Amino acid sequence: MSIIDRIILTLYTCSLGVAAVLIMIVSLNLVPLDEFVAFASRIPGRWEYTVGGAVLFMMSLRLLVAGWSRGSSSSLTIDTEHEGQIHVSQRAMEDYIASFTNDVYGVHGAKAKVKMNGQQIEVRINASIEPGINIPDTTEEVRRTVKKNILTVIGVEVSDVELYFKHIKAKE
Repeated sequence: MSIIDRIILTLYTCSLGVAAVLIMIVSLNLVPLDEFVAFASRIPGRWEYTVGGAVLFMMSLRLLVAGWSRGSSSSLTIDTEHEGQIHVSQRAMEDYIASFTNDVYGVHGAKAKVKMNGQQIEVRINASIEPGINIPDTTEEVRRTVKKNILTVIGVEVSDVELYFKHIKAKE
């Protein structure tokens, strides 16, 4: 769900919450029904209420469309000529990359994110590195390892590997 959809969902939920509170207030007779009816009788002919209703209607349509759409694919489909299709989930690739990145000497706590672009993937790795380890050499070793392992195991080219060391600290 995109950030726009989350904002719309939040506004829509707040609007429904206000409507629910108004219904409870009227049903518990905390506000006399006559005052509520008098307020409601002033609505016809007021453009502000029409705009508010149209906005709520468009928000509900957007949420309906967002709920029924498939969204982005979370798996990579590899076409083989004779055997058919192979699907590898994004989560499986991320876990696999993190596991062998943690095997590189001096690197620990690695977490990987994979972005799929057609038949290539981009990898972003957040990890920690131990003090005294040469960062440029280790970064190059991680990049080579990721590209080689993904090509060997999954059969997909890795177009880019971004590596971010969030901490320089000893492995716990």
